[in-house]
Order: sequence, then structure tokens, then C-alpha cells
Amino acid sequence: MYFLGINYYGHNTSCSLFKNGRLLFAIEEERLSRVKNDTNFPMQSIKYCLNKFNLKINDIELIGAATIPERLLKKKYIEFPLNVFPKANEYFSDKISMQNMLFLSYAEKNIRNKLNYKGKIKFFHHHLCHLSSSYFLSGFKKSCSVSLDGVGEIESSAIAVSNNKNTKILESINYPNSLGMVYSAITFYLGYKTNSSEGTVMALAALGNRKHVIPNTKKTYQQIFKRIIKIKKNGLFEIDTTWFNYPYTRKGWVSNKFLKIFGLPRKYNSKLLDKHKDIASALQKRFEEAYIAYINRAYKITKIPYLTLSGGCALNCKANGLIQSKTKFKDVYIQPAAGDNGLSIGSGYLAYLTNSKRKYKPFYYKHTYFGPEYSNHEIINILKKRKINFMIYKNIHTIAAELLLNKKIIGWFQGRMEFGPRALGNRSIISSPFPVAQKDIINKQVKHREYFRPFAPAILIEKVKEYFNLKFKSPFMLMAVSSKKNTLIKAPAIVHCDGSARVQTVEKSVNLNLYKLIKEFYNKSGVPILLNTSFNDKGEPIVCSPEDALNTFLKTRIDFLIMNNILIKK
Repeated sequence: MYFLGINYYGHNTSCSLFKNGRLLFAIEEERLSRVKNDTNFPMQSIKYCLNKFNLKINDIELIGAATIPERLLKKKYIEFPLNVFPKANEYFSDKISMQNMLFLSYAEKNIRNKLNYKGKIKFFHHHLCHLSSSYFLSGFKKSCSVSLDGVGEIESSAIAVSNNKNTKILESINYPNSLGMVYSAITFYLGYKTNSSEGTVMALAALGNRKHVIPNTKKTYQQIFKRIIKIKKNGLFEIDTTWFNYPYTRKGWVSNKFLKIFGLPRKYNSKLLDKHKDIASALQKRFEEAYIAYINRAYKITKIPYLTLSGGCALNCKANGLIQSKTKFKDVYIQPAAGDNGLSIGSGYLAYLTNSKRKYKPFYYKHTYFGPEYSNHEIINILKKRKINFMIYKNIHTIAAELLLNKKIIGWFQGRMEFGPRALGNRSIISSPFPVAQKDIINKQVKHREYFRPFAPAILIEKVKEYFNLKFKSPFMLMAVSSKKNTLIKAPAIVHCDGSARVQTVEKSVNLNLYKLIKEFYNKSGVPILLNTSFNDKGEPIVCSPEDALNTFLKTRIDFLIMNNILIKK
């Protein structure tokens, strides 16, 4: 039997297909629509998914939809504004809020009409979907499950125990006490796009000094952020919302109180001042402290040494890197699509489990390659149609390694597309990790983005201990840890200015193509690492199709494009 999981509401809409409890396919709407963090109903994703498996919509036994519409409508759009009346009157008058409430009021009807679906639809708790999406991919028999994001129906975070078929939420923290919302608010203040550029702020933090004194005050940036995010002795956190507008309106995000201390918001593309870097530094540090305190609280409550993490906050790789030294967990699994895109995996699993009497068997998903793939025949037809010359090589890994050794930048398009925000070697831009100038070239001429943005090292798993202080496996590029001395010498382009690196461990059994490429490069250079970044230009989703790859290749300073074993050069 087939089950479909969907994230139908909010940002990063997506769908996931299951057959008898096994995840077959998952894709985000943005990859097909080419609108980054697409908020539209995932119609293109669902159609693509069904067509790929020769299914019709009514072949689906049950659709699991993430987020319970009536609960969200009641808790966030009615009860919360009334509780803070008249501060949040915008919820009752703002055009977008009214559209959201109207859609939620008829959510099931809207889904049925859009899909012409006559089967069963079941809605699931937002954070339960987050928690389930991580647990059911982890392979753990039992886990301490933690979810942190901006806001679900009303919760911003949750602690649960996951065991067999069941994930039981033990406690939660409600909006507006939200680490995710604070991070988004400061992202906006610093001139970047919310729900998109929080990673940029995380990178910027390494350039700042949170201990600097704020001009015209006697307080440091760190001291103010300790007031903004309060951490209790029991590990819970609370937000002083007098610093923000977000609980009541998204216009401006931060309050006059915040502006009085820190000044006017930075305009996009205006000069970055030292204060902007210091604000990012203070935010990131306080976020890390609250994040780890909450995770430690989860351990104390559950006493389970295996952690599964999800929610948009779990994409903060610097905070994740602290888990190995500041908690007692023996192992951790972080959902590779930890944000709202991954909700469709959780809702799909829950749909299957509520409809099945089978005993759950833990299965460890070492990869996140759940998306579309393209054959040589399909790629060659596209190249011929566009009159683009190409060569086919049997020894493409050897050819590519030689190009990389000569400092060439390659668009690497292989196999099934990744599900989630990280390119893990199938839709990647790759380069030699040396010299250090490679980082500046790719940031400026390929990705067209900020000079301080770091790149990830893709490293052979058997060599990781020689280069990084990493305790856990890190296959999804979601843990930033400190680099060892020889890394700075041999692979300087993948080390951030604070000495950290967002590691991707590469196993032969998980991604043979990427493993063979790194191995070839290692044989030629003595360095078992490649610089890896997502195959996209700034502001665009990661490429999905050969056409997307060609378009990005032709408009950037990528030197060569390799799709499967087909080589295209400028």
C-alpha cells in the first residue's frame, strides 16, 4: 500500500511517498517550481511523485498532512491574539493572516479539490511530524527526541520519547518563546531574508566579538542577549518579547526598544559594520547556550542516550557541533531535512503507522538521496537539443580529479537529488580544498554571495579523525567542529575563520560516485577532502534537472559540468 506525506502549509512545502512503511521518494516544491523556500501547495511535487511510480492520486491509501489546521487556527490565530489583546489585532485584519485563516478553515476540502482525492486524509501535530521524521530515519530502537523551530500550531519546541511505533511528547514550549523566531528576527534586522538566510547570520557570527561594549551604553552585546534569551536553571528558555514585534506583527520584527540600543536595521547589500558582526556573534552564542541547555534537559527527563533532532533550529551546525562535548548522548541523528520540508516524511510515516498493524522495525537511513535522477539518454537528448558539445568518459572520476587538482571548479550532477537544504555530492559544486583562494573565487564568481560564507569538506570517513575533532558520524553536513592543524595546511579553503568546518563524512556504501572521486583526488594530491557546496546561484534552489544544471553552469564561473559520466566545458 502507498502512503503520501505532505507539508501543505507554510514555507518549504514538500511531499514524500511510502510503500509498506519504506520511504521511496521525497521532494521539495522549490526544486520544481524554482522558487526558493516555496510556500505554495506542493502540487508539482505530488504530480512528479505519482508519475514517477505510475500512480494515480486515488491509489494512495491515506494522505498524512503535517500540521492540524483547526488546532493552528484556534491556538495561533484566535486564542493567542485574544490573550494579548489588543496588541495582536493585525491577526484579525492583515490580508495574509486572513488568507491563511480562510485556507486553514477549509484545509481538507482544499486539499481534496486540488488533488481530486477521494481517499482518507489525516492531519498530524506539527512537532510530532518533526519528531517522527527524525526518529524513523535514525535506526534507533528508542530515542530521546527533540524538536526546535519557529512555531508549529503554537509550540516552538518539544521533548519526546520515541519507541517502536510511538512518539510521546512529554513537554513543550509555546510561541512566542521561540529560539527560531528570535533568530529570524535578528536575521531580518541584519538585512537578510528570514526563513532563508539564517545560515548566513551563523557564518557572520564568527567575524564578530560579542564581548564588545555597545556604543553609548555600558553593556556588552553578550549581556543584552542574555536579557533577550533567558535560560532557566532547569534548562527551559524564555524570550523577553519586549525586544520584538514578531508576536504581534512581522512588520519590522524588532521593537523600538531593540532599535534604541542597536540602531536602525541594516539595509540589504549595505556595508556590514562591526556592530552587525557583534550582534550576530552574541545571538549565535546565546542560541547555542539555550539550545544545549534544552537538549541537556531532554536527557535528564528521558535518560535515553540516543538523540534524534529535528526542526529548523537543528540546521544550526555550530550548535550541533557542541552536542559531542556538552551533553551525555552516545549518538545523535539529525534529520537531513530538519526544517519544514522534512515534515512530509514525518506525516507520511505517521499515516502508515496509524493504518498498519505491522511491528515497526528500526531502519537507519544513511543518506537523503530521495529525489529525481536522470539517465544518460535523457541528459544527452537535452544537450543535443540545446546544441551543447559533450564528451563521455568511462573513467570520469580520474578525469574529474585531474581537473580539480588543476584548480578547476566542477558542477557535479549525479544520481538521485538530495532531499533537504544540503548538497551531499549529487547536486554539488566541488573544488579542490586548496589553495585558500578557492573559497573567495567560488563565493564571488560562482555563488555571488558574501565573502565570509564558508564551504564544507567532503571527506573519506576513514580519514576524518586525522583532520577534524569529530566524535559522531556527520553524513549530512550538519555538524561544525574544530579542525586540526594539518587541515589548515592541507585544506585551508574549507576551514571557516574561527577554525571550524561543517563536515560531511563520505562512505563508499552510501555514495560510491563521490567516494571514488575523493579517493582519486586523494591518490593524486595526498588530501582526502574536497570542497563541497550546493549547486545553485545565490537566491535559487539547488538544481534538480539537467536543464537547471546547465542554466547555472552557463551563467557562473563553473569551469566544467559533469552529469553522470558526461563532461561539458565552457
